[in-house]
Amino acid sequence: MTEPTVIADTAAADRRPPVSPLGAFGRSLILPGWGQLEVGQPTRGAFYFAAESVFLFMVLKSDARLSAAREEMPPNEERLEARTGQRENWMVLAGFIAFLSGLDAWVSAQFWDFEPTVGPPADGSVGIALGLKLNFP
Repeated sequence: MTEPTVIADTAAADRRPPVSPLGAFGRSLILPGWGQLEVGQPTRGAFYFAAESVFLFMVLKSDARLSAAREEMPPNEERLEARTGQRENWMVLAGFIAFLSGLDAWVSAQFWDFEPTVGPPADGSVGIALGLKLNFP
């Protein structure tokens, strides 16, 4: 009788992450959701991409409203200030969602091989076993 070989353990130790944490951050900063796709989180990637698309649409819409307000005769200064403020707010939100997507991609790349095991211990309470390994460049 032959002894079983442990191929899975040695292969798991040599596995490389699909993308580095810094690379995932950069990709999601450029195009929100891209880093999440690289580390196997397509649902999160779709969420960030959809949110960024909505915010960019609103930037374009508020820019069109600002252009229309500038063409009024005589120009209404209060309306111009309000439209400019709206456009700036949407631009800040679009930048924030891009940064948040990058941060989420960085964390997802750090924990790409994380598999928690949850089970009831002998006393009946719920316990979580965590095996953490952080990758810093």
